Amino acid sequence: MNSNKQLYNILKTKFLSSGFINFGVSKPEILNSQKEYFKQWLDDNKNAGMQWLERTFEKRINPFLLMPDVKSIISLACLYNTPFNYKNDKNIPKISRYAYGTADYHIVIKEKIEKVIKEIVKKIHNVKAQIYVDDCDVMEKVWAVKSGLGWVGKNTIVLNENYGSFAFIATVFINVELDYNESVLNQCETCTMCIDSCPTGALFDEHKLDANLCISYHTIENKNAIPENINLNGWIFGCDICQDACPYNRRNIFSGDNNFFPDERIFNKSYEELEMIDENKFNEIFKNTPIGRGKYLRFQRNLKKAKK
Repeated sequence: MNSNKQLYNILKTKFLSSGFINFGVSKPEILNSQKEYFKQWLDDNKNAGMQWLERTFEKRINPFLLMPDVKSIISLACLYNTPFNYKNDKNIPKISRYAYGTADYHIVIKEKIEKVIKEIVKKIHNVKAQIYVDDCDVMEKVWAVKSGLGWVGKNTIVLNENYGSFAFIATVFINVELDYNESVLNQCETCTMCIDSCPTGALFDEHKLDANLCISYHTIENKNAIPENINLNGWIFGCDICQDACPYNRRNIFSGDNNFFPDERIFNKSYEELEMIDENKFNEIFKNTPIGRGKYLRFQRNLKKAKK
């Protein structure tokens, strides 16, 4: 291989043929422009009970603390939207699209990336890469925007004009300087449909999220009792309300990976049917899935809260 341009093209081709819908590369740098806002957000306790964001602050701002010899940051988007919809029935609780499948997206996506990286390492022996899939101290959304995958919508989620926002973001640090992509124009303009749709006021301003009021936070990350003032609006794991409101998510572009298709054992089931799942059955159904990470008691807590 004679050039970084050639390696860029090979990586892009391999990733896009491995199930990813978008690929981009950005230059690693200390995120000074994001540092002040992030620090203020933490100081204002908008991170709710997610104290690890405070503990990992410096690593999130400085990618060189994670990989000192990183030369390029690859951002990848993996679509998880599916054509399956919930019944219009108040007795049917809802699970976010990203989590109602039969597999853990962390594992599925990492395996896809590792396969590509192993092929590259065989050809270029000095290549080194570190893979992150929503599981480490990385500002995935910042790098995705810098890599040209999209822009941050007013609901704080990365948005792309072609396929919307129902896409996982993966990040790869690599010790080779590749061509860097340019960021794309924010196209939300005056639209505030995502903010207006949020039933709890968690989206309290453009690009501003208060996790203390967020349904996703309380059904996924909150290990304690859910406050009385939080109405889950029928969601028992995650929440897609603000994304469903976004016009860019009406393009009907869907994933072809059946790992992300809804598990028939839990999809469109009533509260009563889900409440009948005992702990052993829960562990069987949700082994190696995002919901399984939350454990049985939290699942039952969410059902009881959402049912009120």
